[in-house]
Parts: sequence; C-alpha cells; structure tokens
Amino acid sequence: MEEKAGQPPRFNGDSVLWNGEWVTLRSLLTALPPEEFAALAQARSMDHFGTTHAFCGRCGAPMEPAPDTVTPHARRCSKPACEGHTRFSYPAFSVAILAAVTRSCGAELLLAHNTAWPAPRMSLVAGFLQPGESLENCVRREVLEETGLRVSLPVFSGSQAWPFPCSLMAGFTAEWEAGEIRADGAEIDRAEWITKERFKSAREWTSTPGDALQIPPKGSLSRRLMDAWAGKGPAKNNT
Repeated sequence: MEEKAGQPPRFNGDSVLWNGEWVTLRSLLTALPPEEFAALAQARSMDHFGTTHAFCGRCGAPMEPAPDTVTPHARRCSKPACEGHTRFSYPAFSVAILAAVTRSCGAELLLAHNTAWPAPRMSLVAGFLQPGESLENCVRREVLEETGLRVSLPVFSGSQAWPFPCSLMAGFTAEWEAGEIRADGAEIDRAEWITKERFKSAREWTSTPGDALQIPPKGSLSRRLMDAWAGKGPAKNNT
C-alpha cells in the first residue's frame, strides 16, 4: 500500500521528518554528526520505552511518570497498592556485539551474509548478549555458532547507540584460532575471508544493485571497525 503524501512511512517508529520529508533513522547515520545521531538514538529509545511501558507488568494498571530526580525518564505503576508503584521501571536497552575477526596476521577479515539481505551485502558477525554472559564470551559464542570458527580473546574497540529501537552495539576485534567456515544456515548462509584489496573495491549498502561486494555505510560502528582493519581510520569512537 502506498503512503499518502506528507504521512510518515510505516517503519514501527523508525522514521523522522527531515528537511520536509519522512526518512528512516538509519538513513541519517551518515548525514548527522555523531553527537546529533546519539541524541536521536536517545529520543527513539525513550519513545520505545514509553510505548512498551504503558501498563504495569505486575497488575496491568496504567503507568505514570515516577518521581525520580536523578532519572526523569523513570515510570511507575499508578496503583499505590501495587509493588510497581514503589519499584520504578527504567529505560533498558539490548546489547549486541560486532566481531571484526581476522587471520593471517590481519591480512584477511571475516565477513558474513545474513539470509535477509540482498546477495552482495555483507558485514561483521553480530549477535545479542545473553543473560549472565560476558561480552567477550558473547563474541566467541556468536562467531562459533554462526561460522564454526574459534577465535582468540576478543579486545574491545568501541561502542555505538543503535536506535532500532533501543540497542547498544559493542565492537570487538579477535584473531582466528581454529576451524573452517561453516555457516549456520539459519541466520547466516554465507561467510568468507576477504582481503584488503577486495574491501577497498567494495561499495556501500546504499549503492545501486549489482554483483560487487557491498559493505555497511560510513558512520556505523561495523564500518569503523572495517576501516580500521583496512588502515583507513581508528576504530574507537564511542557515540
């Protein structure tokens, strides 16, 4: 169904009025300075928090702003007799890792293709942190589950607020230790080692369709990790 003129597209909150047009938040990743995109990410997360905490999870009563001077975004149950009236709810976010895995003394980088993407598009291995898991163990688990490879102890390289709708991306580097690529076939259907020469000839995801390798746009943490590996800039940039 086509959207009416002047109406926001249906992106489940992932849209903003920019220069008179409705665009996705993702499209602003390269258009805004890091601090402005971070502010937009916070606004998106707050909107998501309000939407998902409209009613108390304990008794079902409507939620209301909580009198917390330190965290003004807190909410509480509007029913005084409910435990949720005194135990406030605070904005939460999901943590996901990005893994820049290399081998041959850094000569090659591991990229993977998600089954939901167009064929030429590839990126770093990624995945969500599980309860009780350290970030480093998450990196090792995700790489092993998705590609069948074992890696060295991951090293933290940077983070980025990711408003889709309320995530925090944590980037790591790691070196291949053992194993042959074996895509899990569910989330990842293809993974491969690429050289710096091939990376430098790749195009961004926003490029017109084609067979050439497509990589994440500048401004994303995954691209910063890739550029750092290729010698195009630093990976650390906490926004």
